Amino acid sequence: MIKKKKKTCIWCGKSEPEVEFNTIAHILPHALGGQEIVDDVCDDCNHYFGTAPKGRQGVPCMDHAFKEIFGAIRMFSKNLSSESYKNFSSSYFTYRHSNHLIKIKNNFNSKYVTHQFKRGLYEVFLQKYHLETGDGHNRIFQAVRDFARYDKGELRVFYGFNNIILSPDENYMKHPYLPMGEKLREDITKYGMFDFWIMGHHFYLEVIPILANVYLDHYLQEQANNTIIRIKNNEGIYEFNDMMQIDFLMQRFNS
Repeated sequence: MIKKKKKTCIWCGKSEPEVEFNTIAHILPHALGGQEIVDDVCDDCNHYFGTAPKGRQGVPCMDHAFKEIFGAIRMFSKNLSSESYKNFSSSYFTYRHSNHLIKIKNNFNSKYVTHQFKRGLYEVFLQKYHLETGDGHNRIFQAVRDFARYDKGELRVFYGFNNIILSPDENYMKHPYLPMGEKLREDITKYGMFDFWIMGHHFYLEVIPILANVYLDHYLQEQANNTIIRIKNNEGIYEFNDMMQIDFLMQRFNS
């Protein structure tokens, strides 16, 4: 008889039977079209990522902030038509095709959404890393756990801004996933950084801060050489601290 391996959560470190593993943990939010799932995320942690913090009005859960921003990117990166609004539902944005107006609702608090969105990037990172390597329990990612799961400390995110975005094919946009090939995993151990690419957008995460502090400048220069397309000379990679720094409504293409 083969004994079933006891599961241990990559986030809280607790194992069965102290915690249960009955719910499905999607790497990218299922509401965004994510289909990949990961083991070793306990029900308590999975619930935490998908639940708004109690007693903090206006602060969304991480999964919702992530879904809203990338849902907007997916919607407004398309050629908008009179049918577009019928397929778009958002807590934060409305679209009026008659005058091509994209409006941000009053409940959008950039400070809160930015913070939760950044934490969501790290949530997705570690879960995808565990799916690819089975090594999501590794202690080198404790800073990722502290930030994403327990809201302790602050990890930096950088964004690659281009005036041209090469949009992936329709099937990918419908069911997006986070690439994590061998080269990207090598960059983690070499530079402490990860190129988080989704829907044509590059975010750069410091997943091992002790390495990132040493190699950050070299890493970002290397990434700029490979991913930045010089057209207007305002392109580049900069630290991301405010949601409004990113044209997530794609207004420069839909004005």
